[in-house]
Amino acid sequence: MRLQHPGDTPSDDPTLATEASQHEAVQNSEVPEEAALPASGEENGPEMSSAHLSLRKRLLNWRTLVPLVIVLGFLIYTAQKLQINPGQTWAAMRSASLAFFLAAVLAYYLSLPIRTLRWRLLLQNVGYSRMSRPPLPHFGILLEIFYTSWFANVVVPAKLGDVYRAYLLRQESGVSATRTFGTVLAERLLDLSVLLLLFLSAIIVSLHENLPVFLRTGLYVTLALVLAGILALFLLRVFRAQIRRFVPIRFQGYYDHLQEGTLGSFKRLYWLLPLTVLVWFCEAGRFFFIALSLNLITGGLLHIGAAAMFIALGEALLTIVPFTSGGIGLVEGGMLAMLALFTPARNLAAAGVLLDRTISLLSVLAFGLIVFLLGSARRAARSKNANA
Repeated sequence: MRLQHPGDTPSDDPTLATEASQHEAVQNSEVPEEAALPASGEENGPEMSSAHLSLRKRLLNWRTLVPLVIVLGFLIYTAQKLQINPGQTWAAMRSASLAFFLAAVLAYYLSLPIRTLRWRLLLQNVGYSRMSRPPLPHFGILLEIFYTSWFANVVVPAKLGDVYRAYLLRQESGVSATRTFGTVLAERLLDLSVLLLLFLSAIIVSLHENLPVFLRTGLYVTLALVLAGILALFLLRVFRAQIRRFVPIRFQGYYDHLQEGTLGSFKRLYWLLPLTVLVWFCEAGRFFFIALSLNLITGGLLHIGAAAMFIALGEALLTIVPFTSGGIGLVEGGMLAMLALFTPARNLAAAGVLLDRTISLLSVLAFGLIVFLLGSARRAARSKNANA
């Protein structure tokens, strides 16, 4: 086993050749798409299947519903204690500038093709391309898969959408799900690293020395996560053979490809880092335009932009906590606490939070369901045609 080098072609990798032949066998067989894909030589173990990743079953599972009910109950109780008036909040939402709200929607969804482009670069870094065997799907299919994973992340907790993305790409083209998940882990580490740097910069500009305890704690946790990720990558790189000895034989194929997918992804950082910065500027731009639409934060554009970046990136940090679907309850409560640092108008702050979550949560639920259904129908039709 060796890591893919920039000059290598996927056809030179025996494991990728095995995946290619297996993919052709899947395409020509009569196994339904919903069944588990056959395990290849590089992954000696149970393959991910729709039974393991059923969004409906996960959504209706008590482990999903109970935390959601608890957090929503606590959020309602907190809103009552803060004397947030639903009527005044709704009136503030109706008075928001439609032009700025649409600009917020555009900024948010502009990050989607940028994220997909970055993911395609990560996949190419580990040897997959349109010309490889098995080949990568075209950009439109990757965009569909990425948006479906967003939908999964707001439907079920524990960031299942990240695993689901690897599974969908495996279904689509037969590439290694474990290696793909390695690129997702690399993507998450890139996000956390850049997010932390931008978050600290936003705090310096917007809050100066007035940093509350809960935000300081959040910074420490994020910094610890980034350092732990970097340390884990270093250990995997240096002690990969020694660590492999402690992995059960049946899972060593998973380990090899997860390592290749993660470590092999960190090439062409001169493209990956700017794209990651653009992603988080789009996230900050969403709340920046929400703030402008409501006149939520006073001051100059630099101060408003820094405050918007601080709140938007703080919201992203809260979604990391795998407690409820899409961070529901945790995100809203955290955003209200952050907005209290910039405005005493609680009803106006609540209106800003609800408008923001209309974009980052409700729109993803609505449009994501459509994309999910269309994608499922397309894959079912393709499977039917292959069987015919």
